[in-house]
Amino acid sequence: KQSWTDIFDDAREILYREIDYRDEADNAARFASEFGLGRGGMPAPVSSLSLDGRALPSAHKWLRTPYAYRELSSEKLLVMEYVPSVKASDDGALTAAGITVEDREYLAESLGRSYLRQFACHRFFSTDPHPGNLGVEPPPPPSSSGPEDEWPRLVFYDFGQACELRPDQARGILEAIEGIVDMDADGCVDAFDRMGVLVDGADLEKVRRKVRSNFETGKIKAKRRASRMGTRRRPAAASSSSSPSEMSSVGVDGGNGANGANPTTVIADTETQAPPTTTTTIDDDNEEDNDDDEEDDEDEDEDEDDPEVMEYFILPAEYAFVARAISQMDGVGRKLDPEFDFVSASAPHIVEIKGTTKYLREEAKKRAMSWEKKAAEWQRGLFERFGFDAGSYRKGG
Repeated sequence: KQSWTDIFDDAREILYREIDYRDEADNAARFASEFGLGRGGMPAPVSSLSLDGRALPSAHKWLRTPYAYRELSSEKLLVMEYVPSVKASDDGALTAAGITVEDREYLAESLGRSYLRQFACHRFFSTDPHPGNLGVEPPPPPSSSGPEDEWPRLVFYDFGQACELRPDQARGILEAIEGIVDMDADGCVDAFDRMGVLVDGADLEKVRRKVRSNFETGKIKAKRRASRMGTRRRPAAASSSSSPSEMSSVGVDGGNGANGANPTTVIADTETQAPPTTTTTIDDDNEEDNDDDEEDDEDEDEDEDDPEVMEYFILPAEYAFVARAISQMDGVGRKLDPEFDFVSASAPHIVEIKGTTKYLREEAKKRAMSWEKKAAEWQRGLFERFGFDAGSYRKGG
């Protein structure tokens, strides 16, 4: 129950910044600084920190953006470094530039990784990653003296629209991603609460049941996979590249990304699902058909609760821009890699966001809590099997 005029009032300030090029130059400079991107595609000091307080690594090996000359820019004039590239959604031009299938998977993961950093660490993100604002810079040709493991870089353009997040919003987004990866309904609901997207008095148990149902029915599922940005070495035979003049003729122009998933799909219906994974759950052979029928009935009951559950959610302007960014990013990502989804692509890089020590400590804590929960469930099941009321027994009683 949220007024559209409230959303409009929240968004107005962000949208009007786009008509002042000084703001865009500042946004471009901040984006470059937080990713450690210097002029000419060289590394630069990184101004952003991981959640354990350590400097994040420069992204110069997989990301680039034009350098903004703020001292030469004005309200009506923006001066930036010339960075030619191939439009990220142009299959033919990418092929002509020697961008392989493996390269495209790498680039799609780069896109997800970049937005995980923007949301969770920088708390500042480009709201407009449509195909006209994303390019691909091919690596140097194999005859050059550059290192053999160079890969194509994703190029970000246009920072007229950018948005900031509060620390609790950024932390909530990260926790929601982790909740989806871990299929943890309780964690997701805690994340929603931290994000501030639940109305006062929301029935948290109903929200929790809906999230759990979406996990159990496979409506929401993240693919667990290793990073594709690890220690691979680029095959020399696939490293052909277009010349700068050829790349500039391809150019980057306007375009709209295809619709994709947004943060609320974890509790919404199935219109924007992540693609199915290769992992399946197999029931006992003798009960398979009956279980399927029961699950269908349960799904119908759950679907009837969708409108009521959605009434517990509100959408602050910042999350409207987050949803927009993820939707446009999803369109570009799937164009590069048909199996792309933001959560799965970003999940291997959560350790970078948290820092190794903090990540390992929290993962160990989650594993311990999971084991304790499974032990309690096993004990409850054992009591019930022998006819005891498990609820009447308490630890230490």
